[in-house]
Amino acid sequence: MQWLTHGDPFEVAILDMHMPEMDGLELAKEIRKQRDAKKLPLVLFTSLGRREADAESIGIAAYLNKPLKPSALFDAMIGIFATEGTPRAAPTVSAKPHMDPNMAKRLPLRILLAEDNAVNQKLAIRLLEQMGYRADVAGNGLEAIEAVERQKYDVILMDVQMPELDGLDATREIRKLKAAAQPRIVAMTANAMQGDREMCLAAGMDDYISKPIHIEELVNALQRAKPLAVEVEEYTWRPKQS
Repeated sequence: MQWLTHGDPFEVAILDMHMPEMDGLELAKEIRKQRDAKKLPLVLFTSLGRREADAESIGIAAYLNKPLKPSALFDAMIGIFATEGTPRAAPTVSAKPHMDPNMAKRLPLRILLAEDNAVNQKLAIRLLEQMGYRADVAGNGLEAIEAVERQKYDVILMDVQMPELDGLDATREIRKLKAAAQPRIVAMTANAMQGDREMCLAAGMDDYISKPIHIEELVNALQRAKPLAVEVEEYTWRPKQS
């Protein structure tokens, strides 16, 4: 409260419900006396996993259960800040020059997005659409495998943490499909732990981008891919030597 009173520019407040001297709900009430929900969204996390009676009137943006999972925190932040397609705190001006609306014409790719979170799906699809791409969507690893068995994809943007079957196991299963054309699989993960990239590559993934997705990272990952038809042509066709 001292920081807020001094005018420190916070973007979000993440409050533990059970704290000494002043619990999370009381702190939220005091914060609302100085800043409204638009200026400072509040996230409340508790080991009880329940919504407090007075929380609705305060305007709690998200509730998280303890122990806190990185993916749950990431999804909460995306839900709060990404309503306009990009995080509110992110500098959108610097991101625009990297977006090429004709990229899909220059580099046609069949893309499968494997992502279970609806908000994350919309964000990724919107970014791809701004480059001219349309993507199919799989809600979990099992659906991703079924999609690859049905048709060819040049690229799979594969979330690592998904229900039913996570991205790592889904990649391992896709790599076992001898009859299916093997796509380039790009890992997407909110974790920033050391060794994550190596773990993804060991599972059979080809590339790695972090979440929230940065436009430049996504563009670079797609540029490293090639349409499967082009790869086959380059491999089988050779001009005759005179």
